[in-house]
Amino acid sequence: MQKKLFKKLQILSLAASAAITPLWACNSSHVLGMGGSSAAYTLSANTMQKGNYYIGINAERVQNNTLSDQTIIAAMQNGSSHLHNIDAIDSYSLSLSYGLTDNLTLSMQLPYVSRVNIRAGEADNGSYAVHPHGNAQGIGDISTILQYKVYDKALKVALLAGIKAPTGKTDIADAGELLEADLQPGSGSWDFFAGVALTKDFDTFSLHANILYKKNTKGVDESQLGDIFTYNAAFSYKLFAHQHNQKLCRADEKEDFDYSVSLFAELNGEKAYKDDFGGETAYNTGHHVVFATVGTQVAMHSGYSFFMTFSKPIYQNFNGIQNDINYKSSIGFGKSF
Repeated sequence: MQKKLFKKLQILSLAASAAITPLWACNSSHVLGMGGSSAAYTLSANTMQKGNYYIGINAERVQNNTLSDQTIIAAMQNGSSHLHNIDAIDSYSLSLSYGLTDNLTLSMQLPYVSRVNIRAGEADNGSYAVHPHGNAQGIGDISTILQYKVYDKALKVALLAGIKAPTGKTDIADAGELLEADLQPGSGSWDFFAGVALTKDFDTFSLHANILYKKNTKGVDESQLGDIFTYNAAFSYKLFAHQHNQKLCRADEKEDFDYSVSLFAELNGEKAYKDDFGGETAYNTGHHVVFATVGTQVAMHSGYSFFMTFSKPIYQNFNGIQNDINYKSSIGFGKSF
């Protein structure tokens, strides 16, 4: 009975962690967590059982360190261009995962993106100023990824492939001026994913690792955002799984309170290459960041699940003058069927 309970909770844990997807532009999350036992950003080689599916919602905030107007203006005076500040990026996502077969899982996610307090450096007849543009928010681009388990022995291996469609809003303007492509909720481009995931499961803990490359194509206004390479590793520990029958007023009625609690820690690396606008490379774009992430997840036998994470950069190298990142946090809730 206990082994069956652990197996069912593991399936719920797999679905619950299919919750966070990419928003590749201007310091938003470049990592992709579409599946795996108790790991938010690291993809697992575990797949859902055929016919099972998961629906979830999650919210993520990337909190940046603010660039001052003086910093932006000084950089422009030294010849830099494409300079702006974003205080934070909030994303709210709807997720769906479905087991096409026991070895093939399809995951999709549609985000709503808000870039908070945009301020952009602008030149006018030899003078420089920083103009506020408020928040840029709207529906983002939908992402779809297939996770195909090709090896299922002591070490599990899955191939990853996906596509991002240009469903997001790309026409946000301020005072009649269209905001640059990397400030829009959508990119206007068809982009493609490819990668591989590894998983090693033990009785009470598991190890996961994956790499994923995202190839971007031309989007809105002849822009091409830089390609993204991510690499992730996670350690997940099942703190406990509990089964308890609570007797109600009548002796023949029972209510089950079956759940598991897992803790996980991750290292999440992302390498973003420079953007191109109208055939010109933007020097103040692109970066390499490594996050340390910790989190917890609760999965109920009834199918409900909840997770939360906190990430802190332990290494970040941004090209030119850009916001670096202070922290990242996420929270999610879902139901598997």
